[in-house]
Amino acid sequence: MGKGAAPEPQAAIVNKVFNTPGGDIQPVGILEFFFSLYYNKAMKPVIVLGFANDKDDYLPMISREGKNVFKSLLTHHDNNYIQVHKEESASVEDIFELFNRYRDRIAIFHFGGHAGGTHLQLETPKGEPQQAHAQGLANLMGQQKQLQLVFLNGCATLKQVKLLLTAGVKAVIATSVPVKDRTATEFAEQFYYALAGQVSVQAAFETAKSFITAKYGKSKEINWYSSKDVICEGEEKDANIQCPWGLYYNKNSPEVLQWKLPTSNRDSIIIRGSGISASSGVKVNTHLIETVFNEMTALGVERPIKMDWRAVRKTVIDGFPMPVGEQLRLLFYKNTIDEQRLKQLVITYQTTIELLCFTMLSQLWDAQIEDPKLAINEDYLTAFNSFFTLGPGSFLTFNYVKLIAALLGIFEENNIGCFIREFSTLKENFQTGSDFYEAHLFMEEIKKEILKDPVSEETINGMKADEIESLCVQGEAHLGTILKRLAFFVNYQLTTIKTIEVIKPRHKKATFNHNEVVLNRATEGVADEAAEFDTFTDNKSVIFLKNSEEVGRYLSLSPFIIDENALTGDEFSKLFFYSHREVMQGKECYVYKFIDNREETLTVLDEKYPQVKELMEDFKERTLCGVVT
Repeated sequence: MGKGAAPEPQAAIVNKVFNTPGGDIQPVGILEFFFSLYYNKAMKPVIVLGFANDKDDYLPMISREGKNVFKSLLTHHDNNYIQVHKEESASVEDIFELFNRYRDRIAIFHFGGHAGGTHLQLETPKGEPQQAHAQGLANLMGQQKQLQLVFLNGCATLKQVKLLLTAGVKAVIATSVPVKDRTATEFAEQFYYALAGQVSVQAAFETAKSFITAKYGKSKEINWYSSKDVICEGEEKDANIQCPWGLYYNKNSPEVLQWKLPTSNRDSIIIRGSGISASSGVKVNTHLIETVFNEMTALGVERPIKMDWRAVRKTVIDGFPMPVGEQLRLLFYKNTIDEQRLKQLVITYQTTIELLCFTMLSQLWDAQIEDPKLAINEDYLTAFNSFFTLGPGSFLTFNYVKLIAALLGIFEENNIGCFIREFSTLKENFQTGSDFYEAHLFMEEIKKEILKDPVSEETINGMKADEIESLCVQGEAHLGTILKRLAFFVNYQLTTIKTIEVIKPRHKKATFNHNEVVLNRATEGVADEAAEFDTFTDNKSVIFLKNSEEVGRYLSLSPFIIDENALTGDEFSKLFFYSHREVMQGKECYVYKFIDNREETLTVLDEKYPQVKELMEDFKERTLCGVVT
């Protein structure tokens, strides 16, 4: 059952830019100007979520849409960065009352329910359908000075776009054709999930669009058009289009595309223009190394016999599993403050968080095998949907910390004992307000800066060299906070198991000779070794061991982390992290990135490493089937 009435003829799905009246800046009194600045700072933005249903044409997914969109925004709400108001069974009177109550504070208005080109279908207090006409709503919303976005998540709402933009609304998300109830819910879930991860309106829209494309098929590209283009009443809809949503913005307000949810009562966790520099007394790498080294020794790591700087640095690098240790080795290799150092700080952070996430995903899979009745609450479905449909347009900006937070919730609700026992203490670190969370926000923001405007010698996103130096100093401090909390990895050994040989003399107990590569000594390199045990592990796999002497309990990280040399039989090790999925010649494949050089990729196909692809698809099917809806 789709959202909305009978489809109306619409233009092909393109993004239009309307040149609306009222774009000129009008003079105001100086007191009014300063009052408006104070008012806007003091009063936190409001997001209004309005939903309506029809008992005769019921939309079963509306409840889930409201719950999961609200949940994505809840952290910002709880920390008083924004206020979220959810109105179920909304009537015309409810909408007008909310817009009057929160006058000039509403930043986003979201509607979910039946709709059309001329109206939104709301509800009377008795639950009967009630039409809210588009022109009246546009006039109401155009009066809201802080309104950034109107999201009309119903059928064929494209005709309302021009009314809204002409009235002064900055941006609108609307549909040009009827949309299915489930698809509409999933699009909204992914948009707000991404937006709550501190990406812009435009980036969140692209993420949601990529999700729909990945799950339901390739859509036409949505391009930006100039103001000369108009919506033509007589144009027929394109039946082949798979993604009906468009993001439309007012030409007078292009900055709205970069609007983000506020955090910590400020727009950015990055301190700009701070004057912080290495030359002001901060020695490069020193703080980071000392912070992590002290935490490692507190966890039982032996101090080097000869306590010189090189030995301390080596202890830190080799204390982490190879994927992280190699990034630290590259970071410590030189003391130059430049744009490449900033990029390496981000790569080190990203690798660490991915390793943490893949470890937890691996244990979740084991827990599902051990207990086939293990239930995953529907509340976590948005996070998993986003991960399983990562594609070429979304993998670079994916926020693994949000998926980790969901996994921690699943572990807690299902009493899953952590293989890496320290995981059970992580939850508070992923709460907003903690220094770990602040550090995560900083690194995510810098990651997006680098992606938005690639690093260059002159500038990065318009910043000069002295600003890059300041960001490097801040980044080192934040990375130290993150690695300090995850220093417990020092107590576990990452190992590639290539082949396993059974040794069984007559009348004697069998033993198992493992051809392995230990992945915890980045400064020493890697080599194939032999280790004999009374039991055996998975072969052709990358595993975590609690110690090198006993393999009775291990955690396999396949297929999230793979060692290509284990699959080919070559010597040494070549580790790849899972990145995203693609469709090549009509077939789904999985793309992995080389940990030593993220630009180098490995594509897993039916014809190449099919066992890896099979594992990934098995995990996906089991996880999504285990969601309780």
